[in-house]
Amino acid sequence: MNILVISDLHLGVNGKADIFHWNDEGFINILEDVQEHSNVEKIILNGDVYELYKHRREDIEKKHSKLLKYLRDKEAVFIKGNHDAIVEDSQINWTHVNSKGCRIHVEHGHNADFFNGTKFGRAIGHFLMVLLKLMCRIDFVNRIYLHIVKLDDEISRIPRRYNSYKYLNYALKLLKKNDVVILGHTHKMEIHKTWHFNSKKRYLNCGSCSMGRFHGIVLNTETLRYETVKIEKPVVCLEHAVENVKLEPELIGDYVEAAE
Repeated sequence: MNILVISDLHLGVNGKADIFHWNDEGFINILEDVQEHSNVEKIILNGDVYELYKHRREDIEKKHSKLLKYLRDKEAVFIKGNHDAIVEDSQINWTHVNSKGCRIHVEHGHNADFFNGTKFGRAIGHFLMVLLKLMCRIDFVNRIYLHIVKLDDEISRIPRRYNSYKYLNYALKLLKKNDVVILGHTHKMEIHKTWHFNSKKRYLNCGSCSMGRFHGIVLNTETLRYETVKIEKPVVCLEHAVENVKLEPELIGDYVEAAE
């Protein structure tokens, strides 16, 4: 079975401080192209699908009704992230054991953070997000915030040491009982391989589908072979987008099969 894991859409209401930067039709077109290209049988939404720190779920459902209906019709798996942890019909993680006994574990990964992995930290984080929501009503503050977000992404293509170490360390703990671990949350794609008792282990981070990007991991649950999907520029309302989009290799990456 081929699964597509994507995360961190941060669906909002297309207002201030929203970072999804796709319209529903354009995003669905990309999804369909990826599914057709890699014979995807299941879509897994690995957390932060909804931006509930800033908006009410009912408003997001109304604004993105076409996309969310499409995902539900496809029976996509919704996993909780730190921004949508209160969604009752999402699950904490997704685990699959293949015919060889290999375990594949998918979770958002925010439990590695102090602000998300502890009650006290979550309370502080929630307070700061409420404050940000209020402050972003001011145009000047909103422009500064969006500039900082984009600048941080630009300079963080190579993961900062504390981010890389913290999440890699968390993934290694999960790999003691799983063969493949896929996280999200950091908005940065990562691929690491290691060994444990002569068993090959893989930690993958599926990146982010916000800021007009489309990042994801396509994994075959039997062979454990995977592809990275990386589209860095907004492509809206194109049929067969992955095949037709012509960008520089470093900007799109298309489908890159990881070497075994």
